[in-house]
Amino acid sequence: MARSAGSLRAPLTRWRVTPSLPCALSRPSNIWDIRYISGQQVSNNASLTYTLRSFSSQPNKGDNGISFQPGNRLAGRNCMITGGTSGIGFAIAERFLQEGASTITLVGRSQARLEEAATKLESLTGTLPGSDDSTSAIATRTPEEDSQQDNEGKIRLLVGDVSNAGPWMRELEKEMSNIDILVNAAGISISNILPRSELADISMILRTNLEGAMLTSRALLRASVRSRMRNRTQAAGTKPHSKCIINVSSLLALKGGTGAVPYAASKAGLLGLTRSLAVEASASMKDIVIRSNAIVPGYIETPMIADFTPGEITRLKDLIPLHRFGDPREIADAAVFLAQNEYANNCVLNLDGGLSAV
Repeated sequence: MARSAGSLRAPLTRWRVTPSLPCALSRPSNIWDIRYISGQQVSNNASLTYTLRSFSSQPNKGDNGISFQPGNRLAGRNCMITGGTSGIGFAIAERFLQEGASTITLVGRSQARLEEAATKLESLTGTLPGSDDSTSAIATRTPEEDSQQDNEGKIRLLVGDVSNAGPWMRELEKEMSNIDILVNAAGISISNILPRSELADISMILRTNLEGAMLTSRALLRASVRSRMRNRTQAAGTKPHSKCIINVSSLLALKGGTGAVPYAASKAGLLGLTRSLAVEASASMKDIVIRSNAIVPGYIETPMIADFTPGEITRLKDLIPLHRFGDPREIADAAVFLAQNEYANNCVLNLDGGLSAV
């Protein structure tokens, strides 16, 4: 395939490419697969306990002078992150912990990868502000246990396939009852030109990247209505923080490329979801404030670009006005801004080093 020095066409064929995932699990995988633990053994797994310490982002190779100071901007917030086991989603989980989030719920289809991510989060922590240095556990609980063990685990794991959320939608809505911030970062891409793309692959990309985000957003809205009905006795004049949905889109939603048509369509759909939900939630949710925002990343230093050749990397960096790829922590910092800024609604942040202007 011919490549032009001034074109993004060829490099984008492999942007955010991940291994093809199975189109269906052998059975619906959801929060019932593993129970809440508090120093106890998880089903078929060794005991996983974590001492919570203060958070410090792990520096990347060639740090670009990036430095983030611990804060407390998300104190008291409960957060859910789909696609939080690696890349941008994992960086957001790290950053939210740094900012004092009460709980982080990671959602993914693989229990092993979720537990690995939780272990990494623990290894990257020092003493969190306000922590009593007591030993806590990764919490993976059923909805029935929420009322009894609300604050016993800071990192929680939810095993479920967002591309096939129908079988466990009721459980997902129950899990959303206390969520304040939802980050839709789950995404896959299978690189191929459209005529050669398998129908199953196209469907899987659209269901994971777009339908999954739509269904998790729907679950949050429905859970918020139920929570409002249960909490009608809340003291008059008390104004809680708004809830926030953050959709992780892609520069491919705005700038054409080759080899990723379903992926580009799904990420463009996320921007439409963001805009429509910002208006609809205001009109239909009465006294509940749910903000809807999006991040549009360019080339970011994650495992998803690991297969780029040195020549490709050099040429791509030459195209980017800042002459480098982004750091996942820079995306995570933007997510914190969107989550805590009460006037950010339908706020779409381009973080591409200026590439969208080329």
